[in-house]
Amino acid sequence: MAPGSLYAVWAWLFVCLGLCIAVLGPSIPAFRDEFSVSLATAGALFTVHSVGYFGGVLLAGPLADRRGRRPVAALGAAGLLAGTALAALAPEWGWFLAAMIPSGFGFAFVDVGLNAAIGDAVLDARRRAAVMNLLHGAFPLGTLAAPAGLALAWQLGLDWRATFLVIAALVALALVPLVVRGPKWPEYHAPGHVTAANAADGVLLVPPRRTKNVLSLLREPVLARLALVQGLYVGVELGIAGWIATYMVDAFGAGEGAGALATSVYWGGFLAGRPVMAYVTHQFGPSRTLPWLIGVAALAAGAAIFAQGALLATIAYLVTALAISGLFPTLMAMSLQGRSGDAGTVAALITAAASLGGLVWPWLVGYVADVAGIRVAMATAALPLLAMLPLSRFSDTAPAPKEVTESRMPAAAGIHS
Repeated sequence: MAPGSLYAVWAWLFVCLGLCIAVLGPSIPAFRDEFSVSLATAGALFTVHSVGYFGGVLLAGPLADRRGRRPVAALGAAGLLAGTALAALAPEWGWFLAAMIPSGFGFAFVDVGLNAAIGDAVLDARRRAAVMNLLHGAFPLGTLAAPAGLALAWQLGLDWRATFLVIAALVALALVPLVVRGPKWPEYHAPGHVTAANAADGVLLVPPRRTKNVLSLLREPVLARLALVQGLYVGVELGIAGWIATYMVDAFGAGEGAGALATSVYWGGFLAGRPVMAYVTHQFGPSRTLPWLIGVAALAAGAAIFAQGALLATIAYLVTALAISGLFPTLMAMSLQGRSGDAGTVAALITAAASLGGLVWPWLVGYVADVAGIRVAMATAALPLLAMLPLSRFSDTAPAPKEVTESRMPAAAGIHS
């Protein structure tokens, strides 16, 4: 198949990731009613999901480097399917929390497999950041659709379980091209295995770098700082996403449907922002854009905390989302610059840092909400942005070593088949 079909598979997988994570936050009011749990207890679902995610990335990175990106992504899609389906059938809260383990594990495997594959496929630093932003732009399609699907289900007299089952079916569709014959994924070819066809497409001409484990990468200062910023960013992203619906309901007296709509608007900012960030990072470079984006996000999140109405708060969080929408793919692209055979392990480090942010911060926001109120909790959700500002000043990353021949493939390519 043409490379375009592979990009379509990747984009659909990103949509599924968005669906699976974004359905959780706006479902919390319904979970509280059905399972009789507190805000802090409900927030534990993010912690359990992140435990599965963290364990998954530690395995997925080295496995992707040894066995390939596609098998790792296929295992991940199977985990997402199992977790979402089990959650939909949960008769009690403990069952639901247990279902978050395979869901988080699967999320990690898909995330690492896709990001490592993009790192293999696109070698130029600015172009990689642009492609990362474009493909990651499919993620908010799912995050936008999931809360809207919940709101529609409630309007039709259905409950949250119906939405979870629909999402499970969509993940099952994404699994099909991963387990049957489909488009070839990027591969690096060791010396002695370079064919004329491979050379025409652009293949590795020197032995790829290998890294034994994720933690050994922390000895590289730039990678360690990139990982730290990524972890703080995901804490903000999920801290807001997980509790914005509850914020609208508890602080402004809005209904559950309005809370789900606010969540959709927030994720809509990611959908609109990432294509724009693809252009910005390509024009100005990834490192120049980071401090500006974080600064704007901090101002907008502060405005949301002091907003006097649900509409103003929703608009402020939309601006926050627009500003931070490009951070994850841009940081991932920067971390993969100059990497070859250990792209999977590097992607695992960055996603492991992301999982730690998701593990701690959304739960902390729920705890603060119980103790001090939801408005103080939303201030807590945005707090890492202040720490990210001084940490985000990176010099332009060095160009990758001359490992590839000139590609003859069109602008969307760089795929090694």
